[in-house]
Amino acid sequence: MIIYDKFFLFTLITIIITRVSVYIFNKPSPTIKNFRTHHWMFGLLFTILLFFISNFYTNVYLLSISVGVFLDEIGFILIKGKTHEDNYSPKSFMIIMLFILLLFIFRENIINFYI
Repeated sequence: MIIYDKFFLFTLITIIITRVSVYIFNKPSPTIKNFRTHHWMFGLLFTILLFFISNFYTNVYLLSISVGVFLDEIGFILIKGKTHEDNYSPKSFMIIMLFILLLFIFRENIINFYI
């Protein structure tokens, strides 16, 4: 399997695992000094960090997990969701599906940029 296909597959698996886990274990995210964190924040932060250190350390699997954790909540972010139900709304789900399609289309470009 080619590296960019592995990237897409691991990202997709991460999104599925995260979706199911958040749905089953419906707990509020941690709050730090009245600021509620969400897992997409950690995924985005780690993705940016991995791009900055990619010259020194390249790990496509870590990148796919961080991108997957971020993309899991992209629909929630774009619809400005407030509740657990917003995260699982049809509109949020359709946005996630669109981003998964875009990820599939541009997977080779993303990996070539990263490596």
